[in-house]
Amino acid sequence: MRSVIRIPADVWHQTRTWLFASGDERMAYLLARASVYTDPWQATTVDLLVRQALLIPDVAFTVQSPVRVELDPQFTRAVLVLCYESGLSLLDVHTHPFAGAVVSFSGHDIANMRTTHAEFRAGMPQDPPAVAASLVCGHDSVAAAWLDPDRGDISPVSAMRLIGHRETAVPLCAR
Repeated sequence: MRSVIRIPADVWHQTRTWLFASGDERMAYLLARASVYTDPWQATTVDLLVRQALLIPDVAFTVQSPVRVELDPQFTRAVLVLCYESGLSLLDVHTHPFAGAVVSFSGHDIANMRTTHAEFRAGMPQDPPAVAASLVCGHDSVAAAWLDPDRGDISPVSAMRLIGHRETAVPLCAR
């Protein structure tokens, strides 16, 4: 199954600027409305249209360094309740401030995604569809992954697009 993330360009630029305003890793949550469609060639695509960004304040972290962040579980719980009550999908975004032209998820990131994405999917109603995805940003690069329900495992996001006056593709690094 394909997956596409569409983000308003101004939301993405504001989020990236905020994420890299510190030398430490930072996080944001992107809240999205998911829809599923079948293209003319019978390929199924999950489309995640980002509605807003929640820029996570540094005080919400229990651990924060240039190579690691841990978020206070109460903060995440409040966001999960919001997603549940509003039928929104959740995309977590964090930085690897040391990465430049190529960024990738760490082994810890992948293990965490397998757990948290499965928990999200199991705890959310599926009508409308609710999807969990993750993005990691280097200074000049982005990688994105999601829990593909067809595979039952983490898969690379197929495409990411910035929307505004026109749609612009964001090149994604392979995970």
